[in-house]
Amino acid sequence: MNKYMDIVRLGHKTTVGVLNEGDHIVIQEKLDGANASFKREGNDIIAFSRNTQLSSENNLRGFYEWTQTLDATNLLEGVIYFGEWLVKHKLDYGNNMNQFYLFDIYNEYSQDYEKFSIVKFESVRLNLNLIPVFYEGEYKSFEHLESFIGKTELGVNEGEGIVVKNINYQDRYGKQLFVKLVSDSFREVQKQKAPKDPNYTSEEQAAVKSVLTKARVEKMIYKLVDENVLDERFGIEDMGTILKQLGNRLYDDIVKEEYEAIKNYEEKEVRRVIGKSLPPIVKSVIQEKEAA
Repeated sequence: MNKYMDIVRLGHKTTVGVLNEGDHIVIQEKLDGANASFKREGNDIIAFSRNTQLSSENNLRGFYEWTQTLDATNLLEGVIYFGEWLVKHKLDYGNNMNQFYLFDIYNEYSQDYEKFSIVKFESVRLNLNLIPVFYEGEYKSFEHLESFIGKTELGVNEGEGIVVKNINYQDRYGKQLFVKLVSDSFREVQKQKAPKDPNYTSEEQAAVKSVLTKARVEKMIYKLVDENVLDERFGIEDMGTILKQLGNRLYDDIVKEEYEAIKNYEEKEVRRVIGKSLPPIVKSVIQEKEAA
């Protein structure tokens, strides 16, 4: 299977040069659901979560069954249809829940994501929901991008953020790269205020806690749900499972997305701070979920 690319936070060192004045870009709503995909294989349709091929036993909360209602002979061969399966995470999408929204098509021959005009054409031809598009045209400015953050065409209240795609950009390794900007409530990196706790004095703790945010932990918990590791009705009784599963995942996620913040500290110390800081964050996520 081909996993969907990691969408990188705009401002990360790897995003320098991704967006330049005059570049043709697409600004899409970033949906808070489960990453899902499907493809044609002969006259069959095979479906995937972000990390796993799906089946009737591991169905990504109904997504597998939905893909089996499609006509395989209508699908293009040699491509993967990527989208978001809207299931309950943090945001409420009302009547749009349990629907698939197409956002990209990956060409397995060229090993690139197709132009958005092809994605739009396929969404119409196959009668698929298309990801909400806020803007398509020349890149203007960072301030222009910011004006779309928090907007939503599907959610009940605010949106999670936006994904910005310059399909023609390639990094020095020849890889495409898309970027994201998220609203305050979904921000995974926050400015860390000076600690008030006298025991909270080390630079390592400040650095790790600046990226070990509630939003990041919550995102990883719901990935456990999407992967069938955790029941969607998880509660305080699942704390042990969550903590056991998240330690390594969070460390890897932080190294991948925010290496600059922790590069000066020993891995052992970073993992220790994660382990010590994680339980109260997980507890807060569970309490907020149960109170909703």
